[in-house]
Amino acid sequence: MSNEVPGLDWSGERMLPAFQAPQHLDIYDLRGAASDVQLAVTTMAGIINRPQPRVYLITSDDDLFWLNHLPGSIPRSTSPATGDGVLTALLLAHRSDIQGLIIYDSNLIDTVNIATTLAGQRDAMVVSPDQAQNLHAVYQLPILADLRSYHWSSRAQAYRWAQQNLLGGSSARLLAGLDPGNTGNLRSFLVATRTFTYWLDSRKYLPAPNDGWISERSLMQQIIGAYAPGTVHLGWFIDESSGVNLTSQAAIAVLASDLFTNLEVWASTQFQHPASPSQPASQAAESGTAAGNKVYVSFTISDGDNLQYSQHRMLRIWRDNARGTLPIGWTISPVLAQAAPALAEYYMSTATPDDELIAGPSGAGYMFPSHWPAEQLASFLQRTGQLMRQMNTSVLEVLDTDFWQSSGLPFLSNIRFTGMAFTDERCQQAFAQALAPYGLRAILSGSGLSSVNWKQVEGVPLYQNLGLADSVSKTVSLIRKAAGSQRPYFLNVYILAWTMTPSDLKQVAAQLGADYEIVPPGSLLALLATTN
Repeated sequence: MSNEVPGLDWSGERMLPAFQAPQHLDIYDLRGAASDVQLAVTTMAGIINRPQPRVYLITSDDDLFWLNHLPGSIPRSTSPATGDGVLTALLLAHRSDIQGLIIYDSNLIDTVNIATTLAGQRDAMVVSPDQAQNLHAVYQLPILADLRSYHWSSRAQAYRWAQQNLLGGSSARLLAGLDPGNTGNLRSFLVATRTFTYWLDSRKYLPAPNDGWISERSLMQQIIGAYAPGTVHLGWFIDESSGVNLTSQAAIAVLASDLFTNLEVWASTQFQHPASPSQPASQAAESGTAAGNKVYVSFTISDGDNLQYSQHRMLRIWRDNARGTLPIGWTISPVLAQAAPALAEYYMSTATPDDELIAGPSGAGYMFPSHWPAEQLASFLQRTGQLMRQMNTSVLEVLDTDFWQSSGLPFLSNIRFTGMAFTDERCQQAFAQALAPYGLRAILSGSGLSSVNWKQVEGVPLYQNLGLADSVSKTVSLIRKAAGSQRPYFLNVYILAWTMTPSDLKQVAAQLGADYEIVPPGSLLALLATTN
């Protein structure tokens, strides 16, 4: 199973391919376009942009911001076409790049994903039935496939056909789960790389007679099982825990990326290794000793496994005026150095001494260590160490689940709640031993714990976080309840990125008062190690 796109650079054990450096970029403002126009434009852009990007699409204000952080040496021009007019402008400029049309079935939205896979393999664009007749007549674009003719009655039937007929023509290095209602974003990259794209529910265990007596979960397992260890799963899942469980069992790391835009363009830039900010300074960190009457608190913001978070939500809270006025740990995917070097450089170069970048769960992609095949762990950790070194990060956040939570069955997943803590001792030792040569200073873990604990693993502090904290009041309450009477005491709080900001954390610090000292996560763990 291999049909890689010529001209993409997979050297150096890359997780994502490097596209060729653009010679010129045409900028198109797609904001306000109808969903079928977004789909047609985005899939067409995937063909135009391989292996050398020529088109950059603006779908939100974030795309405008990041456009200013592309290397200034890339010539660019902005098209006067906007919204629905972008499709016409693209066809006038790039009709010769497109071989034809793939029509999806409006009565089964999942055929959008099958059409996306076909578009990548046949140099085509994905269109609705309503668009097809006009585009065929005006631009003499042949209809290469009309998915209405298959009369599939369920998504399982449709993806079973795709499994049997399209896997062989897809990239062997990438796989993607994508909501078929997502008409833009990552879809251009999936077309550009010929990535097999699906959307199945890993919680649906029961087979259906109309689907050939196969369940959605079983079909998902078969699709994932067709790929070798080390493959990368892009996009996302219908259910996080059970989806990541299945990919982890196959030694396939996940890069949450379904809302990432212009990835072909960002993957064509080179990493420049910006200078790191000076080490965070606090009175406690400078002295190296903890005061006997203090509770030391550090904040670690969640969702660093998430590539699209770095492009959208992280950008917004990073630009909060309170950032830089108190210590904060920011989880960030170390894979960003490969996927979008310019974004990685932005965060690294604009970090203040109070901003500490932390490698997001669980290193070189999102995975559950206790579900990962033991024989494949060393290669994953080597990748993780190399990427952490490139991003100048020395603290790693790790999430894990037990069988019950990762099953996806509601009556089982509620039996035991472990807060996604990393407790597997064999895996703990493997992480500490493998990553120590790359400068690992500490491991953080957990997302949903009301108390904390810590220990040393092979000389590396391993700390189970407090949280998830999603509001100012909840954060203050969690900290005060967990602090108890022991002094000094050390609390790292895992903060929900989607609802909290640096301004909120400044309020938390003010409400806690003078008995609590806010320090960076790395400093807290260093103090803890010297005190215990």
